[in-house]
Parts: sequence; C-alpha cells; structure tokens
Amino acid sequence: MNASSELATYRQLFTNMVGDIDLLLDDLPAEALLWKPFDRSPWRGPSGSLGWLIAHAVSSTYYLLRRAEWTMGRIAWNAVDGDEGSDEFGPANHDPAYLRARTHRMLDYVRLLLDSLTPHDLDAARPHPMQPERQLTVRYDIQHAFEHMSRHIGHAELTRQLWAIHAS
Repeated sequence: MNASSELATYRQLFTNMVGDIDLLLDDLPAEALLWKPFDRSPWRGPSGSLGWLIAHAVSSTYYLLRRAEWTMGRIAWNAVDGDEGSDEFGPANHDPAYLRARTHRMLDYVRLLLDSLTPHDLDAARPHPMQPERQLTVRYDIQHAFEHMSRHIGHAELTRQLWAIHAS
C-alpha cells in the first residue's frame, strides 16, 4: 500500500468511527451517559459508563496521535496528553451535545494531522522517553489510536443496547 492510500484509509477509518459515535449519541438522554450496566464484576472490576467509554475513546485518540507528533519531533513530550487532560470525563461530558461536538473536534484534529503527514513521517521512530527500550513509531501510534477507539466504541455499543433494555 502506498502512503497516500494508507493515509486515506486511516482518514476513512476515523471518519467512520465518528459516525458510529454519532449513532450512539442519537436521541440519547444525558442520564444514559452516566448509567453503568453493573457496578462490580468478578472479571476485571467495574463497568464503564457509556459516556466514559466515548470520552475515553476521544481522549486516548488525542493522546496517541500527539505521541505520534512527539515521535516526529513536532511537539514536546509534556504536550502528549488527551484533549481534556487527566479529567477526560468531566461534567461537561455528561451532555450528549457536548460529547458529540468534542468527537467532531477530534475528527478535525485527526484530519489536520493526517493531511500534514508525508510517507517519510509514517516511518519516523523514536525511543519512548520513560522506557528507552521501547521504540515508538508514527504508524503504530496511528493504528493503535483507531484500534483503541474501535474497541471502546464496541463496548459503548453494547452498553447503549443494555441502556435501551434498561430504559424500556
């Protein structure tokens, strides 16, 4: 695959996932964003709320793509963070309209970043600043971002279905 088709594929994957989040948020009351299908599980602890799952998907995408920017030398390591810092599911995220707008701001950022990349950029690599034995690459961080986002969207879709059953 050449780099331009690779970048076009990444662009389409992120666009599709934002469409999936839009579907999750359609006609969703704010209370559903805070609802959890269960509080404790013998396997891997508590459930995440629907809103937290979406907010984390967005925040981790920013984090991983900013890490790719760091790998290319575009930003300092201390700028590698989610879009809302450590409080990725603050009170503003309890509003479906805010969460939708946040998701679309993320897509704007993703598109700007992807549009700025060259084939050479995709191959950029750099040792992790805290774990130098671990090599970070731009391509991996982009792919990890959409894989991680996709995983949380899947969790959110199941939680949305459980909410629908609970609310009916």
